[in-house]
Amino acid sequence: MIIMASSIYEGLAATQTEAYSAAARGGKCWAEVVVDLDKSIELIDYPKALKPYDFLIVLSQESANDVKVNFVKSNNNTGFLVWDPSTINKFRAAKKISKALSIPIQKLAVEKFGNIVFGNTILFAIFTILSGIFSEESALETIKKFVPSSTLDANIEAFELGKQEAKKFLQKLKEGGS
Repeated sequence: MIIMASSIYEGLAATQTEAYSAAARGGKCWAEVVVDLDKSIELIDYPKALKPYDFLIVLSQESANDVKVNFVKSNNNTGFLVWDPSTINKFRAAKKISKALSIPIQKLAVEKFGNIVFGNTILFAIFTILSGIFSEESALETIKKFVPSSTLDANIEAFELGKQEAKKFLQKLKEGGS
């Protein structure tokens, strides 16, 4: 969804690489998205994200075990870590990253929408708000293209939930909390 919102609706060059092992369900997998914010660039010459990351989303204990503090940028405009405490019991690096949002995405998705898949939309909203790469309108248009029409209302509700969580987090950061 990040690729579509960035490239189709905002006209930015964007690419994605990923690796899903045979044990993708519950196993370690990753995806990297590179978006070039310079609208004059037509293609990205290296499709992998370079460390440190502007954004890092971690959803499994196995992945959390591999994360080091220097994986995430530590400047004012970027350097966000989003992680799920309902699937990660111990995450030492998260305690040392100043802009780390801990949100039980998968638990919320199941409790509020009855299906873990809605966690994707919650995360998409969080990314939309924290990154500022594309507008909420572009994000909502992307959702309309990605999800079955029978789940559109629930996905829009999931987007609103993620959006509110991200806004609360930004307000907390603005007030000096972490």
